[in-house]
Amino acid sequence: MRYVPLRFAVPILLLSLGLPTLASAQYSTPTIVIDYTYDTNTFFTAGSAQRTALETAASRLSSRLGDTLTAIAPSGGNTWNATFTNPANGNSASISNLQVAQNAIIVYAGGRDLTGGTLGIGGPGGFSGSGTTAFLNTVRVRGQTGGLGTASSQTDFGPWGGSITFDSIGTNWNFALTAPSAGQADFLSVAEHELGHLLGLGTANSWSNKIIGTTFTGANATAYNGGINPSVTADGGHWASGTISNIDGVAQEAAMTPSIFIGSRKEFTAIDCAGLADVGWQVSPIPEPTTVLGFACSAFAVGCGLRRRRFAKAI
Repeated sequence: MRYVPLRFAVPILLLSLGLPTLASAQYSTPTIVIDYTYDTNTFFTAGSAQRTALETAASRLSSRLGDTLTAIAPSGGNTWNATFTNPANGNSASISNLQVAQNAIIVYAGGRDLTGGTLGIGGPGGFSGSGTTAFLNTVRVRGQTGGLGTASSQTDFGPWGGSITFDSIGTNWNFALTAPSAGQADFLSVAEHELGHLLGLGTANSWSNKIIGTTFTGANATAYNGGINPSVTADGGHWASGTISNIDGVAQEAAMTPSIFIGSRKEFTAIDCAGLADVGWQVSPIPEPTTVLGFACSAFAVGCGLRRRRFAKAI
């Protein structure tokens, strides 16, 4: 089997202001809403297996979340631009005065040719805007007040959404909800991984603030790991390769490590859910600590800083 890297983008923050708005239905809990408007390369054709797999991944992650995200409703002098990476071409895109319903997380999805063996890229969007402090804070954190203040003090995260893209040329995808065959890259696994980045794993300040060297000090992940801080990659964007967790009691490498074996499936595990809780999400159920599973990679000290993109190298 060969190992291939995953890649993601962190938020784009622009300082400009000023397309039609998108209105979403009301949701009782945070719900990831997939939007194919920017799928101009027609990777996600209507009724396709890839749509089903992506929407299944979104539903599975949404079902873990219990926060209340405030609606974004621009009007009068309260205006904003939602900014994100266009999944069809990798350029910056923006939508003026996007309407975002309460508890909706809007994800613009598409496909394009990704080089270097990269299977997917995903991350939260940014914004620019003007108006009252209350309105801009709603755009910024959607009622998650721990996400306000300086970057180094943030303990929570409340995105409006973002974008996600998948390799459209040269990858032998498994779009089925069943496990892949030999030689196939598992789409469901990559989708969950990239949506995890969009939800703040490896991208939010509330994640980065819990990294010391190459260890992650989040209380939930550490408790799950038997009181030992789990290791992360040198850039802080993923759990370290070889991080073992469990799903339904079965040992598995965590979903949010940087790479995946071709022919294998890696869905969200207990340590990945613990990471969501440490980012600031209300997660159900909170993973129980384990005394059986450990984390394979030991820590080494390096300096960590925020980067626009983090790349993992193939093993």
